[in-house]
Amino acid sequence: MTLRNRIIFFVCLAAVLLWPCKVCASASVHEDSLLLGRIFSYRVNYGGDISGYTTHVYMRHGVKTLKKNKLLIMVPTMYTLARKKDSEFLSESYSKVTFEDVNSYSELRHVVVGTVPRYRLMLPTMTGMLTPTLYEVTLMKGRLLSPFHHKNRKFYRYGVSEVAPTAPTEGRGRGRRMRVAFIPKTRNTQTVKGTAIVDFETGRIEEVELTGEYDMISFELKAEMGLMAPLSLIPRTCDMKATFHMAGNRIEANYHAHYGMQHELPDTLVDSHDREIMDMVRPHELTDMQNYIYHKADSIDSLQTTLPKKVRRRNMVKHVMWDIIGDNLVNRIKGNFGKNNEGMFKIYPILDPLSLSYSERKGFTYKMRLRGSYAFTPNQELSLYFRGGYSFKQEQFYFRLPVKYTFDRRHDGHVELEVGNGNRITNRSIVEQMIDEMREDSARIESLNLDYFKDTYMKLRANYDISNRWSLGAGLTFHRRSAVDKEAFRKERWPTTYHSLAPMVETQIRPWGWNGPIFTINYEQGIKGLGKANMEYGRLETDAVWLRRFNRLRSLSMRAGAGLYTMKDKDSYFLDFENFREDNMPSGWSDDWTGEFQLLKRDDYNSSVYYVRTNLTYESPLFFLSHAPLLGKYVEMERIYLNTLLAKDIHPYSELGYGFTCRIFSIGLFVGMKNGHYDGFGCRVGLELFRDW
Repeated sequence: MTLRNRIIFFVCLAAVLLWPCKVCASASVHEDSLLLGRIFSYRVNYGGDISGYTTHVYMRHGVKTLKKNKLLIMVPTMYTLARKKDSEFLSESYSKVTFEDVNSYSELRHVVVGTVPRYRLMLPTMTGMLTPTLYEVTLMKGRLLSPFHHKNRKFYRYGVSEVAPTAPTEGRGRGRRMRVAFIPKTRNTQTVKGTAIVDFETGRIEEVELTGEYDMISFELKAEMGLMAPLSLIPRTCDMKATFHMAGNRIEANYHAHYGMQHELPDTLVDSHDREIMDMVRPHELTDMQNYIYHKADSIDSLQTTLPKKVRRRNMVKHVMWDIIGDNLVNRIKGNFGKNNEGMFKIYPILDPLSLSYSERKGFTYKMRLRGSYAFTPNQELSLYFRGGYSFKQEQFYFRLPVKYTFDRRHDGHVELEVGNGNRITNRSIVEQMIDEMREDSARIESLNLDYFKDTYMKLRANYDISNRWSLGAGLTFHRRSAVDKEAFRKERWPTTYHSLAPMVETQIRPWGWNGPIFTINYEQGIKGLGKANMEYGRLETDAVWLRRFNRLRSLSMRAGAGLYTMKDKDSYFLDFENFREDNMPSGWSDDWTGEFQLLKRDDYNSSVYYVRTNLTYESPLFFLSHAPLLGKYVEMERIYLNTLLAKDIHPYSELGYGFTCRIFSIGLFVGMKNGHYDGFGCRVGLELFRDW
């Protein structure tokens, strides 16, 4: 046999021998793809509608201090652990949960007991994981990309193997069961890894185990899902172990949630602390250690009642000063009032890392907030929201206090009164007019601080939605602008205070409803001589905004607008647009970093009788920096900014920026161009630590 024939013979022999392997491999790949496809489409094919479903849930969580230091006192919900000598705490609750959708539900808490003072929930950021939304884009409310949604398939690698047959049990049928393992292609706090047991015929997930890390907490979760649709979309039981690490502190928490409990309690029973009721509804006995935690807390309470009055009084003062006041300094104070809890109030922490932000021009800014509301009926409500802040670099206190009465919630019919102070406005035109009238003293006038004015305002507005696509509004705006250097104005015999009073009309058009672009047209007419008003002007503004959401948590925020003073008399020095102004109390990443100019100088906001602006912001997880080694795993979201402006003497102004946020802070880097020339570089930093706690 020639060499050529030998080669042909061995090639044919190898093909014959390997053919079954190729067929098996091809069949295996086909089955793997088929199974993943069934998982991805399970919600559509079998999930059904869970809207309106009500279940009773028992939840228990225990917290154990493994290591702590003084810094733990600044962590929200951790004040008790930092102050108390006890290393372990236990809490239980029994609630009625009504689902609007798998990721939207309301909770009526019937009973809550435990050893945590004031029955607070520790590590609250993780409780959402006890109801994981496996078939949605995210596992819980915009966080953690689910490996079981087809749009996230590009972020994960999958492996499929068959589970050995076992006797049918509850939740496990007689059909084939497969184990699906998944790991992220890029390690990041927005992804998870683990395994799932899946029914091959339908793609229903029977059990799932997940491990991941989010918001400085690493977690291990195991859930058994419901049996039949639509209950298969939510767990039957869920157990999670979470570990919190920060600055030498190590806290371990264990959670257990049991859905579908049979005990129905009356809706009138709300936030009861009756241990006997909990003993009745608890699905299984507590462990010896859990019973010991309760026994130890009961013994301490019993001992307190036997102490002399003087000692008890001293302990009470200590309790109020250190435990109650100290706890509320670092935690949110919230509660309800009224016969049927019609009223609500919430005071944000005074010592809150999120209260601080930094920008190059403003320096450090400290903010404080409080909310309150009272519902007269389901359709009528009175609410207020106070925001205050202090700029250390500008040495100025800012505040806004809107009080709103909603008379028709279904049509957003409301009347709102807002009082506050705006940015310290600059007005070069007054100084220029002084120089024109007093030419011999121009050098002296130029040296005086005459172009800064304080601005206090009051706005009264009303709104009513005619339909889902059209709103009408009207109101009245009052401004009082007073010179910062009043004495210099008095010496020159110029007014130190300027007033304006202007009626306003507004319409908002939403051609595609609230999910599409929103167009607003606003006209304001200043009337001279009405009250103390000494300025007359007409101002027209248009604005269009659209937040376009894509899959995989990506979004594009678009804003475009224009403004024009249709007329102004010679005494109308202040040009103060409604939609084009500097925000004097900037918040964090999620609030107002889009649609704003970050480097634009304050003078440019009120030196032109017109403006045309556009703002684009693209946001995405796992975009650019997320793929970098070491640092990338902590980057949660990234953004690209592009802002442009046309105004008097600015043709054009543009800003290009890049930003990202992680568990501790968010940062944006911006470069500005003015009239085709470089105009500066700056950064903006906000603390994101414990934002969701």
